[in-house]
Parts: sequence; C-alpha cells; structure tokens
Amino acid sequence: MQSTDSATRGFTGTISLGLTELIQMVCLSRSDLVIGVTSAKGKASIHIRQGQIQHAQSEGLTGAEAFFEVARWNDGQFEILPYENNVPNSVNKPWEHLLLEAIRQQDEKAIESAEQESSSDAFGQTVSNPGPDILAGIDDILGDLFGRETPADLLMEQNVIASEEPRSCVKVLLVEDSTFFSKRLQEMLEAEGTIEVAGVARNGKEALELLGAGTPVDLITLDVNMPVMPGDTALKHIMIQHHIPVIIISSQQPDSMHRIFNFLQLGAVDFVAKPGIHDDPFSYGANLRKLVKGVARARISNFIRLRAPNYSGESITPKPAGEARRKTLVIVGAEGAYMDWLRLPLRQLCAEGPVLGIQKLEQGIVSEFARFITDKTGVETEYLSAFHRMTPGKFYLSDARRKVGFRLGPDLQLDVGVSGSTVMEWETGLELWLQLLAEQLGDSMCVYYMSAAGPVPESLLTTLLEHGVKHILAPLQSVVCSGLVDSVEPYAAHFPGLVLHSNPDSLTEVLKT
Repeated sequence: MQSTDSATRGFTGTISLGLTELIQMVCLSRSDLVIGVTSAKGKASIHIRQGQIQHAQSEGLTGAEAFFEVARWNDGQFEILPYENNVPNSVNKPWEHLLLEAIRQQDEKAIESAEQESSSDAFGQTVSNPGPDILAGIDDILGDLFGRETPADLLMEQNVIASEEPRSCVKVLLVEDSTFFSKRLQEMLEAEGTIEVAGVARNGKEALELLGAGTPVDLITLDVNMPVMPGDTALKHIMIQHHIPVIIISSQQPDSMHRIFNFLQLGAVDFVAKPGIHDDPFSYGANLRKLVKGVARARISNFIRLRAPNYSGESITPKPAGEARRKTLVIVGAEGAYMDWLRLPLRQLCAEGPVLGIQKLEQGIVSEFARFITDKTGVETEYLSAFHRMTPGKFYLSDARRKVGFRLGPDLQLDVGVSGSTVMEWETGLELWLQLLAEQLGDSMCVYYMSAAGPVPESLLTTLLEHGVKHILAPLQSVVCSGLVDSVEPYAAHFPGLVLHSNPDSLTEVLKT
C-alpha cells in the first residue's frame, strides 16, 4: 500500500499483505474506506462501512459474487481510497462469512487443480524438499506395509507423542495454509477453555517438524490441499511416525469426495467440511468442539489399513423367503468407522435379509459414500433420501439427521420414509431412528455397533432391550472410537442372550443364533 499524494507529508511505504488479510485488518478496525483492486483479470472495488463490507463491484458483477470473484484473483495491486457515500448495500453477510466462503471456494479450486495435475509417484503428489530426516526410507516402508492389511500399532515408532487418553484440556495442532481460517478455527476451538491450540502449521512439513520437536498434541486438524507438503502426504507420515488422531477439515464438493475417502482410508478419524456462507459460525464451532473432544480419545493403534475387498462382479441373489433371515439388521457406525463398512460381509448379510446402515456423514457426502461402498464391494447401496421399501439383496444407508417414519408391511418388508427438510443432531436422530425401528420390528431387530465417539443413551438401551432387540458389539481391539461400544458393554453380563460380541467375519453366524 503506497501513498498516492506526493505532496502529503508523513509516512509512506508498502505493506506485504494478501487481500484476505487486508480485509480482515480493515474490518476489525471498523474503518470506512474503499479498497480498489487492479489485476490482469480486471478491476474491482470493495466498499467497507463501519467494519462491514457494504458493496463490491467488479467488471460485470456486483455484491457477494463480485467479492468472491476478486478473492479468486491470485495477483494484482490494491489501493486504499476514501469512503464514498450513496453506494448501494449489495452485500448483506458479515465479512467473516464472506472470507470463510471465499477460502472454501479457493480450496475447492485448489483440490480440483491438484486432482487434474496429480502425478503417479508414491504419494500422489510431488513434495518440495521435505528433508531427509522426514522422508528417509519412507517409500520402502509404505511399499512393504501399506500394500496389505496392517494394524497401525505396527507402523508406529516407540517415541509416541500423544497418549490414548487426552489431557483435561485437549491440545490441538492446526495444519492449515490460510492464515485467516486458522485464526478463525483457533477462536472457535478455544471459545470454552476446554481446548488449547498447541501449534499452527501452514503445511504438512511444518506439522511434522512440530511433532518431531516433541510438541504435545492430542489431535490434529488437517487441510487437504497445501503448499510444500499436502495433507495426504502428511497424514501418511503421521500414521507411521506418531500416534495422534486426525480430523480432515476441507471443502466439500462431489468431484473431490473420492479424495476425502482416500484420507479416511489412510487413517483419518473423521471429516468436517469448511464452513460456507450459510453456516452459523456459533453452531459450527460448538459442533466442532464436541467432535474434537470426542475424537481426541480415539485409539489410533486400533486402526487397520484396509485391504481392497475382492468380489467377482456377480450380482447378489437373495435367499428364498423360507430360507432368508427374518431379522432386520441395523448397523451403526460414526467416527473412525468409515472403512469398517467395507470389512463387513455385506454380500452375505444382504443376501440373508434386509440391512440398514446408519452412518454419521453430512447429506452431501453420505450419498457419495453409498456409491463408494457399491464400487468397492459390488453390493448395491441405496441412500435413504425419500420413500423406500427395504428388500434383501441391497444395502440401505442413512445419515440419521433427517426425520423418519417406518411401517412394517404384511409381508414383513419394512417401508422407510425420510424427510429432506428436518435436520437434527446425529445423536438425536440415531435415538429417534432406533426407537422407531424397535417399535416396528421388536425382537426381529438386531443392531451391530461399530466405532463411534458418542454413547448410546441409557434410556434408549432400556427401551431397545424391553423390545427384545439383540445388540452385537464389534471387538474393542478393532474399534477406533469406543464410546458407542463402551456404553453397551456393561449390559452384556445382565442380558447375555441380547448383548453379544462378534467380529465382522462371524456376524452372519451370530445373527442365526
């Protein structure tokens, strides 16, 4: 920024700032001014009044669209001009919302570019000189260990930084290349005093250096696309060298979902979409803090690298009605369970009878996840989004955030109606779904519990047991987040016929007992 009036006495000079940092600084100072921007892509102006963006205009665009267009420009010059009166109020969102949305859009574009330009090397993307101390022998290790199904505790070094049980104040390492977003993220996480940001890294290389220096960390939030070392490369090193749960925080778009699923296959415990312009930052922050505190207790040593399921491509032939399983199987999994769905014998389970999966994923992701399961297993997976009649031979998947209704037909087929308008917290939705299912199915219902951070409410468990619902628990040594299984486990001693244990391979046989 440089003075445009040579006759003006006082300080002159330049400030090296990005446009988003400049806007943040100006808005926080509650200034009245205009930022003029000149780029090879055009000219624009952003009008700021009392610390809020009042109007934005570029060539052919006005309002928020003009602001987002300017934010996408990666070069140019800006100047500070006097505030102009009598300009329209074309922007009605707080500046924080606008900058978060601009960062999200930039992230989407970066992910798309990275996917188009990704190379075929061991990590899927070139790393710019990360240092011999970090990469020494890593290709050999990955080639030997990641090619087969391997417990993560065999991949860990002895000098583990984080313990399995988090401290009273959860310590988080933020890995994010956007200075503005990392500051906002830190504010959200530290709002209640139960979470402390122990460090901020602008890329994967800086994150590994902080961890290597012994920075105490209970959990890592990791961006997908960053300079120097991207998120997937960093995640592979974290899984090999350290013992720390990771939450991916990145933009959500259908074209990049397969890359997000790749992070979950590498060991990330959960995925959170970056907030968009329509998200309430207070609700977003509260949900994020709840997730961080739950995932910080994850047992990363229980993570198992997925071996790609094998299937010959033939379709599933449901068993005749007289031979089919009469019980409806409901499978529940959330944080840490994404790859567990692929380890289930879905082909056998779905051939034997109706199977419903309840997963914790945003609506825009769970439909893509259904296609992911279909591609990986060959089992036709249908996302419950409207009215469905569940039949053997298919796998039905839901996110439980929507209002639902069930009806058992005379042929014992279950009709499911899902509302697309009502959105609930996942825990509230899970309780509603299981209770309504139990009322319809009674003792012809079985629930298989996998990894999840939150518990099953005691009142719900009592209701399910009163209806004769059978509960089957995944083994604790294979569960990354044990909150769900831990909450049901104490009932095994009192209800030995209704609370059982089974690994995925034995689930088909257990259901016959």
